[in-house]
Amino acid sequence: MNFIKTHRITIFKIAAALIGVLLLYILFKDYQPQIEMLFNPKERPAAIHAIRSQGLVDVVLLMLLLYIGTSVPGIPVMPIAVLSGLCFGVFWGTLINVISIGAGNIASIKLISFFKKDAEKKYKNNKYSRHLKRIKNPLTQLLVGYSIPMIPSYLVSLEAAAEEKKYSPKIVMLTAVLGTFPVALIYALGGNTILKGSLLQVIILLIIIVLFLFAANWLLKMLVTDKI
Repeated sequence: MNFIKTHRITIFKIAAALIGVLLLYILFKDYQPQIEMLFNPKERPAAIHAIRSQGLVDVVLLMLLLYIGTSVPGIPVMPIAVLSGLCFGVFWGTLINVISIGAGNIASIKLISFFKKDAEKKYKNNKYSRHLKRIKNPLTQLLVGYSIPMIPSYLVSLEAAAEEKKYSPKIVMLTAVLGTFPVALIYALGGNTILKGSLLQVIILLIIIVLFLFAANWLLKMLVTDKI
């Protein structure tokens, strides 16, 4: 029991990672014929159509992968979120990302009590943690935190768990979902661009990412200095 209590976050991560790998393998096997077709220029249009014609099972698998990746600390979400844009386009990819990552954020807020000591130790001297704590409005703090990719989501969930005592859990959960929209859109755009292979789309995506990062950095500085 002591071993489990001491290493529970590691055990939880390993178990979640194994489930994630299994889901990813099932998804890969489902898409393998289309992936092979993509490397043949003559079959590429048919491959794109086939990839975009996948059914509900693939949607559920992707959503589960995103949910696990978001709710478990240390598992990268970006490749999976990009995959949803690749498989289902910008609109549906963004919707899948928002729902799944938002649900994962809510789950991480609920799970944080099990890993609170580990999370507090890990993020004690994190520069983003210091910046976020200086934002006066706690809900704005969460919204900004969840919307910026370079800020660890579990760091934000740690703050969100504390704010549930001040605000209604529903308000905190809504903030956790709304904050995912910018990253959900960027990842879906990235996946769609990879599949389409358009140079113009790549340039537009890079411009959007750069502008978003500059805007996020500016917003964070303004909030920290109380200029907004």
